Amino acid sequence: MSTIPGIPTRVAAAVLLAACGSGDLVLPVDLGPPAEVRLVAGDEQSAPAGTELSEPLQVRVVDENGAGVQSAVSWVVGMGGGSITPASAETGPDGLTEARWTLGPSPGVNTVSAVVSGLGVITFTATATGNGGGGGGGGGGGGELPPDHLEFRVEPGEAIEGKRIEPAVVVAVVDRDGGVVPDIKVKIVIQLAAGPGELKGKSESETRDGLAVFDQLEIKEEGEGYVLRALAPDHGYLGMVESRAFEVEDD
Repeated sequence: MSTIPGIPTRVAAAVLLAACGSGDLVLPVDLGPPAEVRLVAGDEQSAPAGTELSEPLQVRVVDENGAGVQSAVSWVVGMGGGSITPASAETGPDGLTEARWTLGPSPGVNTVSAVVSGLGVITFTATATGNGGGGGGGGGGGGELPPDHLEFRVEPGEAIEGKRIEPAVVVAVVDRDGGVVPDIKVKIVIQLAAGPGELKGKSESETRDGLAVFDQLEIKEEGEGYVLRALAPDHGYLGMVESRAFEVEDD
């Protein structure tokens, strides 16, 4: 009896063993849903203020078994200002994605957060150094400005009816110049300001390093002209802010 037409069983087995080599055969693995986001590289760098860090920031999204999986990642600039490119990206099949970070204009601590819906936040820290020039603009030396208002740092994108809004919505507590204020804990509430449906999911979040992440929001009815509103009930002086309009599509 043969396992391969015309080839005896023992020969077929030998062929299969030879093909496997010395045990290096890799069988397909069923990947689970995203379960964790991990910091891979790029933390705790330093560079002159206003310049790009030499190494990219890297994170990896994995399933419960540690295998890399694809997922959307948002990069959010926090303390110190500056810029990050890209602002959002999809991880590759290995679960990895990276971004380039240009530090803010003043010496001091800078932060950037990688946000993955449903998994939380990874915060990177870097130090912007001075270049000895001392002077202009008054931005470097005194204390930080006080919190002044709220700002959407990641706006809601196009959403699917009954599914989590992705990427996760992020609201920041910022000073009058738009810089994130990290050293205050503020409870932020998200409401539906416009649109025909109903907002579901966890709609309250406390800031961490000045950022509040909303990664469980969903809307139950398709439609256009949806707008979210963010407010801080215990800090009325921060006012409220509304997101840009977005659409919820049928599943």
